[in-house]
Amino acid sequence: MVFISATLLRLNNLGMIERRNAVIAADKAGDPQQIRERLMELQEYVTSHMNTDLGKGVYLTESYNRDSAKALEQASAATNPNSAVYQQASMTCRARFRGSAESFRNDYVQCVVAEVGALSSGSDPASGVGLPKAELYRHDFVSPRWSPDIAGIFVLLTALLLLFIIAKIAFTLMARAILKGHFRQLWS
Repeated sequence: MVFISATLLRLNNLGMIERRNAVIAADKAGDPQQIRERLMELQEYVTSHMNTDLGKGVYLTESYNRDSAKALEQASAATNPNSAVYQQASMTCRARFRGSAESFRNDYVQCVVAEVGALSSGSDPASGVGLPKAELYRHDFVSPRWSPDIAGIFVLLTALLLLFIIAKIAFTLMARAILKGHFRQLWS
């Protein structure tokens, strides 16, 4: 029973991982409707199955990068009085993070904001840039401690069987102690 319960709990977790990967793939594809649909599927699955905890949640990094790039493009438009400053910061940061895609993706926006702050004369570096808040791109769902799916039923049956075994052992030990004491009195 323990083996079956553990296997079913693992299958629940694998189902969550499959749906989380679908969200990440939809995020890379960039279709907002598809991202919403995959997030809804993930949310429905996680909240109705036990052992599907997301850990630190799922991050829509590609959507954040797209929205940040769009905000930087708007900030560097010709109508912006600081467009030369933004272009210089963008060129500096692109040269700095040319090595790996991972460092470019994670650090480019922060680098541009810092460079603009260094290049502009005492103004707030993010004043012209309406960068999106990163916490808006993080999604986390809570899985129940117990769910009435097949894994939950087997976990419940396993717990009941364990309680029955413990009760039987305790009853047997108690009966043995009582009988031993009773027979000692008879032979004494």
